[in-house]
Amino acid sequence: MQFRNDIQGIRALAFFLVFLFHLNYTWLQGGFIGVDVFFVISGYLMTSIIVDQKDRNSFSFFDFYWKRLKRIFPAYLFLIIAATLAGSFVYLGRDIWTLQKSAIASIIFLSNLLFSRGDSYFGAQLNENPFLHTWSLAIEMQFYLLLPLLLIWIKKKFLSQVILLVIVILTAYTSISMHIDQRNGSAYFSLLSRIPEFLVGAFYSLKFKNRINFNRVYNSIFASLNLVILVLSAFLIGKDSFFPGFLALIPTIATANLLVTDNNFISDFFAKKGPVYLGELSYSLYLWHWPVIAFIRYYHDAYFLSPGELILTCILTFMLAWLSYRFIENFFRKKSNTLLIRYSVAGSIIWAAIAFFVPKITAGYQIPEAYTSPTFGFRSHNEKVIEVFGDKTAENSNILLIGDSHAFTIKPYLDYIGKRNHFSFSTVTTDGVPALQGIKREDYRANEVKFYDSTQKLVAFTQQNIKKNRIIMINCSSFIEPPSVYSALEKLAASLRPDQKLVVFSTFPSLDRDPVKVNRDYIKRTSASFKIISKEKNKIALEKLAAAHKNVFLYDLSKGNVLKNVPFYKDTLMYYNASHLNTYGSVSLGKEQEKDFMSFFRPIMSGK
Repeated sequence: MQFRNDIQGIRALAFFLVFLFHLNYTWLQGGFIGVDVFFVISGYLMTSIIVDQKDRNSFSFFDFYWKRLKRIFPAYLFLIIAATLAGSFVYLGRDIWTLQKSAIASIIFLSNLLFSRGDSYFGAQLNENPFLHTWSLAIEMQFYLLLPLLLIWIKKKFLSQVILLVIVILTAYTSISMHIDQRNGSAYFSLLSRIPEFLVGAFYSLKFKNRINFNRVYNSIFASLNLVILVLSAFLIGKDSFFPGFLALIPTIATANLLVTDNNFISDFFAKKGPVYLGELSYSLYLWHWPVIAFIRYYHDAYFLSPGELILTCILTFMLAWLSYRFIENFFRKKSNTLLIRYSVAGSIIWAAIAFFVPKITAGYQIPEAYTSPTFGFRSHNEKVIEVFGDKTAENSNILLIGDSHAFTIKPYLDYIGKRNHFSFSTVTTDGVPALQGIKREDYRANEVKFYDSTQKLVAFTQQNIKKNRIIMINCSSFIEPPSVYSALEKLAASLRPDQKLVVFSTFPSLDRDPVKVNRDYIKRTSASFKIISKEKNKIALEKLAAAHKNVFLYDLSKGNVLKNVPFYKDTLMYYNASHLNTYGSVSLGKEQEKDFMSFFRPIMSGK
């Protein structure tokens, strides 16, 4: 196939769409379609190459796969080594496993499967993960395994029809699945959902081998319209759209039309030196831009980059991309297969050593885990396990603590008070969603559904333990959002036996960002200010609930001096992220509130 400069220019456009979206999604909410443009180009070019070789009886599966690996893997492996090394110093100890497993999934081209599961509840978010962008390369490599099988084994006269049928079936399947689930979460990272985008390029390669050519004026009008459609898609399609699916056909078909339209001024523009050069750099630009952005976001725990950080990101991205293109990509294109094998083996060993040993070396510089992670009461969290805390010698306390991670967080608080005031309590808690009957799955966003589904496995177990106990205590980050949580709480209150009592906690405040990342120590080092997010509406709703039921009681955890200077108390870190007290903070709150809490709780225990 003849090399085409204009395709390089379209690659440059695809990168800039993605780059703008990743810098700030409010600038170009649908800029992620740049990845879909890459997919169409790959499907178009690979199909053209394979079919041409098939016609000349020169196609070799081994040669095809090896050339793809030789093109992608050298710079990719170097990126993974560098990001793992940098991440070992930037990431907190609590998040190192997230970094390691992301690197492992990336190096074997399976990161799309890992990232389809969503964020860790307590750990680093996806927009701070330096390997997030590898999902598209994983899908591309997975598709490359399948494409030759389709093109070689199916007779050429049926090939276009089969490809078109696969596009329709998989697109329909993806769209229907997203509408049933009312979210696009896992579909976004799915190979099955993305195959149609590659195959659009493949179909156009087969049907328009000689390209579309009316005359230059009509060609230019047609190409201009498709470029406008592509750019408008980047502005109008959003991250909450049901995408991919049928919606993805709009930018992918527009891209395919650009690829097959001959002799027009749009192609002429994309074939100029500037766009072509940036297109040649586009793979390395794509590899390096995201880790730079992700590390900055992680370090400062802020999505939006400052003007200085934006400039730094652009400089580092283009500098690293040029170095990668000049000394890795171009170098290995001209070298023997033996050298690539040696590099891959040696690089993989170096990466494994970095991934395993560097976090151990940097552990001495890390903040103690007790200040950065939940460390108390894990056995009864997200498991069908009951733990008992407080004064375990106390007889027949019959007190149960349930709820989400905010209930998990106050286990040390109640343990401290219980030991000093001779009561014990059992507990079972969950991530993200309290294990109550009646909470609706559709109330949760795509990245929250896995927590809902996990919690549902504990609903029956929690209900059994509610029935066994006389006093039920519940804490939750919010009882009013989503609304079905409050409805479930009302049902719980209404279902209590006359001898049962329900204690609802108005929880402690949250912050606008993670103080551990900002402070980088457990002793106060930062002068940064934190916005306190109060739970006043939550408290008002709980006051109404307590007023409506004589056996429901409200206790406010947000009062007192301990929480006046959050996230620090006595210049010591008391939160392990933006939303949760660490053990030190929880116990400190318990020490201050002990007398007040017991004056509230003692009559409840005695049944008065």
